[in-house]
Amino acid sequence: MTTPEPSVVYRYNNGLYVNLTNRCPTDCIFCIKKAWKMDYHGSLLDLAGHEPSAREVLALAGQEWERAPFEELVFCGYGEPTIRLDELLACARLIKTAQAAPLPRSLRVRLNTNGLANAVWGRDVVPEMKGLMDSVNVSLNTADPAQWAALMRPLPEWAAQGFEKVKEFIRSAARTLPETVATAVDNGAVDLEQFRALAAELGAATRIRRPLDDAASRGAAGTPPSASRGGVKP
Repeated sequence: MTTPEPSVVYRYNNGLYVNLTNRCPTDCIFCIKKAWKMDYHGSLLDLAGHEPSAREVLALAGQEWERAPFEELVFCGYGEPTIRLDELLACARLIKTAQAAPLPRSLRVRLNTNGLANAVWGRDVVPEMKGLMDSVNVSLNTADPAQWAALMRPLPEWAAQGFEKVKEFIRSAARTLPETVATAVDNGAVDLEQFRALAAELGAATRIRRPLDDAASRGAAGTPPSASRGGVKP
């Protein structure tokens, strides 16, 4: 039996998603990568130690575009994209400066993040995203710092100040980028009204997500989207 190669990019709905890294500063209780064994609707997102370069990402994205155009490029895989900040920004910069043909300069670029980039890098990284990211979705999940820690399960070095750093990131993004959305998983335990009030205070719009589980999520998804594989041996 042949083991599938890891997916660097994969399609979902109207977007092409970029699996930039498997590293993450959190171990969220609602993350399905372990339960789904690093699979996402037929795409193997276990990079097996290989983290793609910006040029590799854009080459694969260009192949997908020529096969069928997509509405947006989304940095969101089984890991935190801002862990590889330089590659993330390089991809977006090449697109926005028309150096990523056949991808158009007008292609919408979105980042899905846990919002801990400022904590990880020790500085406000949002200004570096100006003109490169059209949208950022931040997994905030709650207005309660203790509940945030319980839900997100950050690594020890981010536990004490993590919640405040996420709020800092959202506030900066709302001032700097065209669109900032704070997201929450509706698990029945989160006070969504308080969550919405905090997001509004930070300047962000909100989106409530349903929990992903094997039966409902896989069943609703229908046919698994295709994926472009990197030249990686698992």
